[in-house]
Amino acid sequence: MHVSSHPLSLCGALVRITYAHGMEMWRGSPPHPNGAIALNAPEPTAMTSPLADSAPIPWRRRPARLGEAVVASVTERIVTGELPPGSPLPAEPVLCQDYGVSRSVIRESLKLLEEKGLLVVKQGQGTKILAPENWNLLDPLVLKTVISSDNTLAIFDDLIDVRAALESQMAQRTATKITDAQLDELHSQVMTLEGMLNDLDGYTEGDLHYHDTISRFSGHQLARSVLRSVQPLAMSSTYYSRTHRVPEDNIRSHRGHVAIYKQLAKRDPEGAARAVNAHILSSWEIYKSRARSSLT
Repeated sequence: MHVSSHPLSLCGALVRITYAHGMEMWRGSPPHPNGAIALNAPEPTAMTSPLADSAPIPWRRRPARLGEAVVASVTERIVTGELPPGSPLPAEPVLCQDYGVSRSVIRESLKLLEEKGLLVVKQGQGTKILAPENWNLLDPLVLKTVISSDNTLAIFDDLIDVRAALESQMAQRTATKITDAQLDELHSQVMTLEGMLNDLDGYTEGDLHYHDTISRFSGHQLARSVLRSVQPLAMSSTYYSRTHRVPEDNIRSHRGHVAIYKQLAKRDPEGAARAVNAHILSSWEIYKSRARSSLT
């Protein structure tokens, strides 16, 4: 195989490979009239890399934001275990070659990955992959990747525990300070939800709004922000989204919402916390059983 480098290719070679079935793939910088030699090959040929003989990662379509694409790809390789904890990250020239980007893109990507707790860059020692306990799970990309890669539902158990703890605390605080006007607002939401018991998608949206309203009334901005940052990522998952799938789900969930409202109306902090905790955890056990059955 003969490869021609072009001055615009800052890292690795610029290569055009034409396969027997006619597919053409560019590696490196974008095509240039005089910057590459067409190569004919019967099958794709992987360029060498120190990463356990893994093949390069060509873009099917060159991303508009190369840095974000590199960060997302490396994040997935780390989370899925392709790049295991303690292993060295391939050197910059190899990453440049694998992703077809410049050194500046790789260096900026490594900074972002280090901020996410996925790896550590040590001068003179290279870059090492960090263990999961170092990952920043409040980072949207990291959490989204962990969620999409976990078919054991363990991350959802953790998310539900966090949600139950935070929402119980906020409900307890809300019960000590809720006003009559706020109770009226919650009552109106409960009645609206009751009218949507047969509307699966509508009830799910109203459900989230009801819980967020209680969180807002608590005044606990930090806890509410944490929930608002992780909840959408969990809801986007195939498993976690299997919540209100049949009317019986809405009916069961609505009983929990009514129980929470009654404790808040009595301004009973402990009762409100217990009602929220029971509602969230009992619902998840049912949904988790349903999700597990879909895995088998």
